[in-house]
Amino acid sequence: MTFSTTQPSIRARILPRFPANVLAGNGMVITKSGGTYIFATTGLVSSLDNLPPIPTDTILGRDATGTGPPAALVASGGLGFTGAGGITLTANQRTRPVWAIITGAPISTGVKSDIVVPFSCTITRSTLLADQSGSIVIDIWKNTYANYPPVVANSIVGATPPTLSSSFKAHDSALIGWTTTITAGDILRFNVNSATTVTRVLVQLDLVTV
Repeated sequence: MTFSTTQPSIRARILPRFPANVLAGNGMVITKSGGTYIFATTGLVSSLDNLPPIPTDTILGRDATGTGPPAALVASGGLGFTGAGGITLTANQRTRPVWAIITGAPISTGVKSDIVVPFSCTITRSTLLADQSGSIVIDIWKNTYANYPPVVANSIVGATPPTLSSSFKAHDSALIGWTTTITAGDILRFNVNSATTVTRVLVQLDLVTV
């Protein structure tokens, strides 16, 4: 910003109107060239440009009352970084389970349960827990509310459905061939393809919200 004047008292008129920190040089410098007074910001921009290196995955701030430069606060307690300039909850904090309990003496084949998933997410693991050692194969079908009910053509498990084979329990985090993406409002249907010996089985899916 520049302006010209021939009044020698203009500096005395203007400078008292600026805060003391500006006159002290914290952000602005006023110089005179002939009849022109030049106002220029300095220090603030250069100080931001010349901040010391900030450690990876930290936030500048203050965790307690104090003065002076901000501190580098380490993200923790479930808060993390996206790696693309954003902040997010860690996957552990975004994991939600959905499950169905299937019972029968013996457990029969066919549709056993429907679940509405109210949030968009990704399936990361399936778990089966049985009341006794035995075998069961469970298919999972997915479709939208508008297209309810899901049918076998909507299977999301490919050739690797949740399976117990003469066992009490089973985990599957590989999910080979699965369609793992779920949109908010999708409906999951659990269908027993076959079952032997077991009379109570929990089938659970771990979902990570997006």
